[in-house]
Amino acid sequence: MKKPASMLEISQADINTLLAQLQQLRQEITTARSTLAPLEANLAETFNEFQAVVGALRRHSMRLGAEIASIRIQIESFTHQEDNAQQFDESDDNSFDTKEEIIESTQKDPEAIDKDMLLEHIYRVLDPDVNDEDACLVGYLQGLCNDTSASLADVLEELPWGIVWTTKNPQENLAQQFERLRSWEVALNRQLQNLKLSTERLHKDSRYPLWQQQQKGQEHWRHFLNQCIEQQQDQNDELQAELAKLKQEWEQIFSVDKL
Repeated sequence: MKKPASMLEISQADINTLLAQLQQLRQEITTARSTLAPLEANLAETFNEFQAVVGALRRHSMRLGAEIASIRIQIESFTHQEDNAQQFDESDDNSFDTKEEIIESTQKDPEAIDKDMLLEHIYRVLDPDVNDEDACLVGYLQGLCNDTSASLADVLEELPWGIVWTTKNPQENLAQQFERLRSWEVALNRQLQNLKLSTERLHKDSRYPLWQQQQKGQEHWRHFLNQCIEQQQDQNDELQAELAKLKQEWEQIFSVDKL
């Protein structure tokens, strides 16, 4: 069984190796962000352009679909299917409760202790009371640490490479320094994996195929948008016909019911 770092004799060479790994992790995170941010912006821009051309037709399609669903429910209520409608409503309510629980859980800060320990280390290494530059950095990082939406890795990303990373504070021995740096490594590794997953999700995003179409050139993009307009209009015509048929069926049921 591998012994924890606190039970081993940690040397400065071990610290230096870990510091090199942390520097590498930070560089990989920077590279991942430099890829992710433009892709997010490109997808948003492409989708906005698509919506400007096809969005009105798509919204009309959604309104038709909602109206069709509403009339179907009314028709079903007159064909003795009230139980199905009630079951649908209860399921929807449970979904809302679950969403509320998820939102509430995300407001908690599971890394609050880790961020407090980071701030404590920063105060022991820097001298914000004397050095104005240190004071500005500490103030900024403290604000981040107090932000429950910011993770430990988010704060570490904003921490410039320097003595806060490389220096052992007066309250630490080498083993404790190693453990602190290891905890930072875990946080940064998790951050890197999350960024990679975010990039993968963007490649699976429904907007990504639109962006791929746009990358084929403006002439191809215009032709693609025209095709989307035609297809959406055809779908809307079909929905309009279905809606008219359902309205006629509903009027017949309502007339019979009144008799």
